[in-house]
Amino acid sequence: MISSIKVGSYENLLGKSIYFRIILFICLPIHLFIDGNIVYERTFVSGYILLMILTGFAFWNTSQQFFISFLITLPHFYFNPVGFPEWQGFVIQWGAYFLISFTTTLLIKKNIRERNNVIQLIRVLANTLDSKDPYTANHSEKVARYSLMIAEEMGLSKKQKEDIYIGGLLHDIGKIGVPESILFKQSGLTDEEFEKIKMHPVIGFKILKDIPFFRENGILDMILFHHERIDGNGYPKGLKGNEIPLVARIMAVADSYDAMTSNRIYREGRTREYAISEITKNIGIRYDYDVVNAFLKTLNKE
Repeated sequence: MISSIKVGSYENLLGKSIYFRIILFICLPIHLFIDGNIVYERTFVSGYILLMILTGFAFWNTSQQFFISFLITLPHFYFNPVGFPEWQGFVIQWGAYFLISFTTTLLIKKNIRERNNVIQLIRVLANTLDSKDPYTANHSEKVARYSLMIAEEMGLSKKQKEDIYIGGLLHDIGKIGVPESILFKQSGLTDEEFEKIKMHPVIGFKILKDIPFFRENGILDMILFHHERIDGNGYPKGLKGNEIPLVARIMAVADSYDAMTSNRIYREGRTREYAISEITKNIGIRYDYDVVNAFLKTLNKE
């Protein structure tokens, strides 16, 4: 289900904590060796701080951080030429190391919450656009889902998959600038009206181009180029082949499939078989071979 897709969630980052634990357990003996054998005239404090930052990434449980910070404090004073201080000094140092790991985790969670808030805002924008027309309800969500499926089949990174999902939600945002009389017209469009429709990728690009989050993640490429064609006869730039960013080639297939299989005000939705046939016939003309191949594999799995 579309609602089960989690982007930028705590679960995603928690899944990576095992890697930070491995890094922590590799760095710990290296640091202790340096502190005990190389920097023996003073305590290698910066190394202990790095270990506690890694702890904040590797362990999100407060009690675990509390225990690890205690273990880290022991060698801090063991290798200190002055030796162990009074218990108050030990507790203060222990608390300082604990706060480093605890604060690191808080900052990570804050970053994730902010990213989730951005994604929820994006969903609201996409749903607002889709709700204007009952025939295109959930179109953006479905395109995002199909694009994500293709990206997963093609083995793209988690970061790329998250960005592709967001791009799918926003790919038609430029239709906000297209008159409703054209968007909801039940008869065929005139050439002039179709030219206005073809401006929606550029309008969407202009709406979001000054937001660094979209500019840095390839999302603007999906919005601007998802109607380009492999043969160069697409719009708005007439790009061809690999000139078209991969993320836009992925979105072109996902967008076309949902457009064909969904009901529209001027026609009933086509069958799955019809849509697959049309997409397959247009490999190398409208669509990228590798993208179509990955999409067909995902449909077979479903």
